[in-house]
Amino acid sequence: MLIERYERIMATQVGAHVVAEPGAEGAASDALAACLAWFREVDVRLSRFNAQSELSRLNAAAGSWQTVSALLFGALAQGVRAAEDSGGLFDPTLLTLIESLGYDRDFSAIQHRETQPARTLWVGDGDILAGGWRAIELDAGNRRVRLPFGARLDLGGIAKGWAADVALERFFHPAQHALINVGGDMRARGGPEDGVAWPIGLGASEEARDADPAALPVVTLGAGGLAVSGARDRWWYRDGRRSHHLINPLTRQPAHLWIDEQDSPTSADQAPLIMAAAAFAPTAAQAEVAAKVAIMQGYPQALRSVESAWAHADVDDVTGYDTAIGGYGGWPVALALTLGTGEIICSANLDDYLATFGGGGKIWLS
Repeated sequence: MLIERYERIMATQVGAHVVAEPGAEGAASDALAACLAWFREVDVRLSRFNAQSELSRLNAAAGSWQTVSALLFGALAQGVRAAEDSGGLFDPTLLTLIESLGYDRDFSAIQHRETQPARTLWVGDGDILAGGWRAIELDAGNRRVRLPFGARLDLGGIAKGWAADVALERFFHPAQHALINVGGDMRARGGPEDGVAWPIGLGASEEARDADPAALPVVTLGAGGLAVSGARDRWWYRDGRRSHHLINPLTRQPAHLWIDEQDSPTSADQAPLIMAAAAFAPTAAQAEVAAKVAIMQGYPQALRSVESAWAHADVDDVTGYDTAIGGYGGWPVALALTLGTGEIICSANLDDYLATFGGGGKIWLS
């Protein structure tokens, strides 16, 4: 029996599907309830918009050692590891920079509007805008953290995927068939029935998924993680110019994306711009980071990076996939990029990835 439950948490739809064996429906429902309660705890502890959240308190105490919860320590450790693996293309210490661009309140208050940030950057702030993750100190034995003075965390770029990964193992470990969905970041195991992988529409946004699900590309996924990154809906105006939350740590500016018809579908060198990047990786957190790295690299470099890493891998399992090329940390990754021209371009290794790491899934492009 397929059981599913969703709530709006973390400003998005969050939930899970699980197949319960006969007689185990009650246990599956209990697992779903516990999973959603934990997602609510993730939201409360990691919110950067609540000055009393654990994350905000840690940011306010930068420069000194702080004992933190297992939840915050786990999410932060994952974020630091992702920054290392991506060579800094993913950076969890961009909060000050993001706020300076106008994203300093709940997104519903700034979406598609002109906004001025409450905080103005001062001369000398440049040293804490990006790259602060390199100086974060983690004491796992005592569950303590010391942020470098002035650094401030935003874990929104990895928290959804990380939460999906933890939820699958913590609440659905015995289940052979489960799909965790945290705002479009997925972690899959099995499918809706034996021998059938989970069908997932590759919408670039909640708006796109809700508008016409039948028109979306569809992938079937029986294992691993999937995440989609883009700014189709998540943009605002700053000094009359559109801005968004996908910041390139190297340039300290929003990545150059195609958002809608107001933009040219190509960059200055005539290369098509990415509208959305769907990334496949062994975990949802890795997929979330990989999608953002692809956005930063742009087309066609993102495809070349994952294809090169795949070609240089010596073995076809996760534990032996140790080649670190192009900012993907040696993870097996495949991509499906939606371009501003309307084309959907998949990395050459996508079919092989799905067969090897995706539980035998396939992709159908509309």
